[in-house]
Amino acid sequence: MEEDGGVVIDGSNERDLLLDLASNETSLLGLIRTLLSPKTLPHLALITLLSTVLYFIASTDDGGDIAALGFISLSCGYAITALFSNNQQVKSWITLSDQSDSIEKKKFTSRIFSSFKICIFPLGISGILGLLIMTLFGQNSGSDLPAAFPISLGSLFVLWAVAQGRSFGSWASSIAAKKLPPRESSSGNMKVMTAIQLCIILALSGLGIVGFQFLYEDNFDIGDAILSNVIFFLLATAVYGLTVAWTWKQRQMSLRDKALKRFSSRWTIFAHIFATWHLLTIWRQLVMSPGTIEVFIEEILLMMFTVFMAIWSITSQSVGSKYKFLSTENALPWGLSFGYAYAGSVAMLATAFSDITYVMVSGHIIALLTITWLQRSVLSNILDQHDLSVSVDRASQKTSSPAKKENSQSEHKISAEVSEQDTQTNDGIQVQWDGAVGPSISDDVEWDDVIELSD
Repeated sequence: MEEDGGVVIDGSNERDLLLDLASNETSLLGLIRTLLSPKTLPHLALITLLSTVLYFIASTDDGGDIAALGFISLSCGYAITALFSNNQQVKSWITLSDQSDSIEKKKFTSRIFSSFKICIFPLGISGILGLLIMTLFGQNSGSDLPAAFPISLGSLFVLWAVAQGRSFGSWASSIAAKKLPPRESSSGNMKVMTAIQLCIILALSGLGIVGFQFLYEDNFDIGDAILSNVIFFLLATAVYGLTVAWTWKQRQMSLRDKALKRFSSRWTIFAHIFATWHLLTIWRQLVMSPGTIEVFIEEILLMMFTVFMAIWSITSQSVGSKYKFLSTENALPWGLSFGYAYAGSVAMLATAFSDITYVMVSGHIIALLTITWLQRSVLSNILDQHDLSVSVDRASQKTSSPAKKENSQSEHKISAEVSEQDTQTNDGIQVQWDGAVGPSISDDVEWDDVIELSD
């Protein structure tokens, strides 16, 4: 509770929202253990192998339809597997058993091939779906797919770029809401906070530029690396400045409360670092000319990060929900389904543009814009909860004020009557103190029996 201009403010509403954000992060380690469990590693190896093969098939002449069919079938196959993964029989089919003794007795190659038997069920469903799609939608005696399939798969890339920004925003906001101080009035200098954040952003940008320049050039010089990329620093400053202007009102309002101030400073710096990293990746791919293999590996890691964060975001939001679309129990097959769809969208766009670089750049731009928009959205949501709690408390104060007013009037009336009686007494009414107004205690007491007089 706080007093603010005579009004009691209870910040429980927005504190509850911040606590909800903080509690989301608790499932992160559990999800990592689930996705990287040794019992399901063959699925991860398979998606790496098949995605790479289908990507190169998509880059060949007339290979786009085959690759699109493969990615769509595998994505849908693992999605159906996820729907039935809570069934114990299905779970035993897609998970390695605990009978490690019999497996260890086999040769290494035998163990490898034996472990991939858990992929048979989703691959079988994917094969059936692929044949069904070809039968229903195939053209020219089933040899070609309609153009809508590759186009639709490629358009999912926009969705994945947005999901990357939103899922990172969910994680960053949960981290920012950890261990906040108690609610109490606060203040701060917005210009100083902005300058400190800008210095952090530019320092990290400098480390990134110097590090990548060191990898790309044989004759490395720190001063030359910074001067040759001075335009990037100007771009990073411009992006930061525009974002600050976009969220200035929300940042300024958050300074009035200590907890909101701490959350705002953490959340915005995390979001700015994420946005600047995307900007640095765009700059590298367009200006610094990294190798194709490097870009390919980087985007595979980015795909894994995006899918993982998307799964974490959905599982965190489903906590406490009666109907859970996705949980840690079926997180792996859903993640593999998302992964095949993500890889397929990248492959389709890379085929359309004949270069993966521009596809990746567009994805990074979308992710940068998404996290920038989320900065204002998250802060506004927290502040709206704060204002709602204040409005509720003010309404309760107004409801209780008539009763307080009535009590005050009664007390004032009683006080007036007493004051009037006192005034009349002082104005001439004689009070008889000798007991004539009623019986006196002295009339019934034998004083000689009670008190002995001594000589």
